[in-house]
Formats: sequence, C-alpha cells, structure tokens
Amino acid sequence: LDAPLTVLVRMPPVYPLGAKHRGIEGWVKVRFVVREDGSVGQVEIVAGEPAGTFDKSVMQCVSGWRFKPGTIEGMAVRVWAETTVRFELR
Repeated sequence: LDAPLTVLVRMPPVYPLGAKHRGIEGWVKVRFVVREDGSVGQVEIVAGEPAGTFDKSVMQCVSGWRFKPGTIEGMAVRVWAETTVRFELR
C-alpha cells in the first residue's frame, strides 16, 4: 500500500447487556476487507474471549466502519485488515 489505512468512521460496539450485567470483559479479533470505496465487507471473527460472547456486536459495528481506501500507485484496491476490539467495564 502507498500509505496505511485511515479510519474515517469507527462506530464503537454495543456492550451486550447480558455480559455487562454479569461483569464479563473480553476481546474479539476480527478480519475484514476494506473495499475500493472504503466500505467494509467479508467480516470474519478470528478469535475471541470468552468465545462467542461479543461476536455479534463486533460484526455489526465493524460492518459500519468506513476507511479512506487503500491505494497502490494511486489506484484504490481491496485490502484485508485485522484488529482486536476490546470490551472493558469501567
């Protein structure tokens, strides 16, 4: 890529009520494609702890993220990206 991906819109995930009420914290590692128009597609859960607890929330929020598209020699291209979303009670 000519430059690192730049986030334009990053909605935070919704903390699942059941997990919140039980005091459960955790994380989800997610992989996704940033399309040529900067939208997100092909969202996949790579791993999470506790397994399955936060997956739906992460899938929904990441699907709404928007990026400045990745470019190679000035041309917009599809790019795989990966990040970890953490859920912490404060």
